[in-house]
Amino acid sequence: MEKNLRYKMQHIGDIFLSKLENVWGSVKGSARGIVLTYDIQELQKEKDKLVKRIGKRVVVIRKKAPGVDVLNDAMLTKLFYRLDRIEDKIEVSMKERKERLHPGNLAPEQ
Repeated sequence: MEKNLRYKMQHIGDIFLSKLENVWGSVKGSARGIVLTYDIQELQKEKDKLVKRIGKRVVVIRKKAPGVDVLNDAMLTKLFYRLDRIEDKIEVSMKERKERLHPGNLAPEQ
């Protein structure tokens, strides 16, 4: 019994750091999951704003010249490009979050 206590007292720092490393890994992973969730929400808000801007721009173009092809508008092209980039970021973040929630191939099918 004394040897076990002596060993623990001599190596208490090692034991503490080992436990701290285990807890820190969990905390770090959890924090990343929370950050991902907030990033996804912010990207969704930005996407919604962008879709509204696209809609407003289409209405303006249609009012000015009803026969004009709206897809040839430079501003609309830029807005659609930004929309595609945002959707890609959302998709990547959703996959990472799903992988964190359901590691491996245990992710539920949608």
